[in-house]
Amino acid sequence: MQCWQETTCRSLRAIAKATGISKSSVGRHLKTRSRQQQNPESYFWETAAGENWLRLLVFGVIYCFGIKGGIGSESLSAFLHLLHLEQHIGCSASALSKLETQFKTKIIAYEQEQSKACESEQPIGICVGGDETFLGLPILVAIELASGFIFSEAVCENRTYDTWWQQVSRWFNSEQWNCHFMVSDGAKALVKLALSGLNCPNVPDLFHLLRDLSKSLGTAIALQQARLQKEQVALKAQSSPESKAQLKQVQAEHLNIETAYQDYQKSLHALSQSIHPFHIDTGESQLGMELEAHLQPHLSILERLSQSYAPTKSQAALERWKRQLPSLSGVLHAWWQWVFQALSVQTKDPEIQNWVLNCLLPWVYWHQQTQKTRQPQLKLGYELAAKLAHERFLLHDCTKALPASEKQLWVDWALWMCAKFQRTSSAVEGRNGYLSGLHHSNRGFTAQTLKVLTIIHNFDIKRDDGSSPAQRLFGKPFPDLFEWVVPRMGHLPRPRRTLKTPKSKKLTLDAVPL
Repeated sequence: MQCWQETTCRSLRAIAKATGISKSSVGRHLKTRSRQQQNPESYFWETAAGENWLRLLVFGVIYCFGIKGGIGSESLSAFLHLLHLEQHIGCSASALSKLETQFKTKIIAYEQEQSKACESEQPIGICVGGDETFLGLPILVAIELASGFIFSEAVCENRTYDTWWQQVSRWFNSEQWNCHFMVSDGAKALVKLALSGLNCPNVPDLFHLLRDLSKSLGTAIALQQARLQKEQVALKAQSSPESKAQLKQVQAEHLNIETAYQDYQKSLHALSQSIHPFHIDTGESQLGMELEAHLQPHLSILERLSQSYAPTKSQAALERWKRQLPSLSGVLHAWWQWVFQALSVQTKDPEIQNWVLNCLLPWVYWHQQTQKTRQPQLKLGYELAAKLAHERFLLHDCTKALPASEKQLWVDWALWMCAKFQRTSSAVEGRNGYLSGLHHSNRGFTAQTLKVLTIIHNFDIKRDDGSSPAQRLFGKPFPDLFEWVVPRMGHLPRPRRTLKTPKSKKLTLDAVPL
């Protein structure tokens, strides 16, 4: 940059030698500088500090808005022109499109460089969620639910088991991964993928089960509530003896259905609060064999309500719950088996094991649940459970005896272990929603773009604690993706302007043949 600022006292030959570019290019750059519209900020962009900041600005715009946000090159070019940067860099739509393509190539190179750091000598325990979204052809997505790391994300011709296994087998091997369970919506291909491909239990997605009940039974009761409310308003506006008698009858029906709706909500809430590795009221451990007994009374209430208010619509949802009870119990069994296995590796001391199982894990688990949920009623229940568990944790002899540093190590282990208990595939659903929005705003994306988006998610999307999915899964930090790519992008393109005056394309009478 200093060479360009000293052009008044240096020849074309000297500048070409100093910069390593041809004399013709030097001449073109000098003419560009002479034609620059000198805005108040123009000088700053021509300084070393300004040039470095300008690179960050342009590449940041391309990365955040172009690649991650899916905004087209024309809009990015218009934005940079509003900042008067066309006088200093090449910021046409075509130039920015080339830079974006180059940036994507560097992102793929980043993943290739980090691949060695993603290898482990011992199998890593994982819990996987799988689902597909349809954007023309289906996109098959498989995510490690605890960390959020995307294993595979690809456009495929179909969603059969063979196609799923073709994608999963590219990354899954027993030497690298130990899959303890898979959460899915119950599609036959995904169930087979869990049982036969990943060799692990299949866990039904609790979100889908609850949603099906809400859409059928909950909606039916709510609609009848609304109908009876309207009837009451209409009857109150009448004064005949017949209308008064009808009003009393409708009010009685409305009172009954309000009671029914409260029973429905309590039962649905109880179903959600029951599927945990600990009892929410006592904090005691809950094994898989106990779960069905806890769920059955609430399902019986819902069955009674279904027969009264939605005998046809909700029956399929309730039958699905009954069929999935053993699988729901399976997630508790699989997680507890994982806990015992991992804990035995950490310590053989029975006193510490008892402390971890009965005091530390319940407190950490319920604390995590309070952080995850936004539903007020659920959050209140989780907070009370966390408070009870924390009190028990503080009273235990190990809590009092162990050094603070050792206790923190155990807390960190418990946080990792509790995060592995997953009841839903919401991470996959969220990813599918993001891809859908990006796909429709851009009218599709290429296989390269999808691969780049996967890499960005794994290595650059961070939670509040600053950790990326890759860091959480592999337990080690990785270089910042953007900071790694920018130094490898080279210089920004210089502006190129033609000396020719553009001809007017205005339609005139003289231009129209008679």
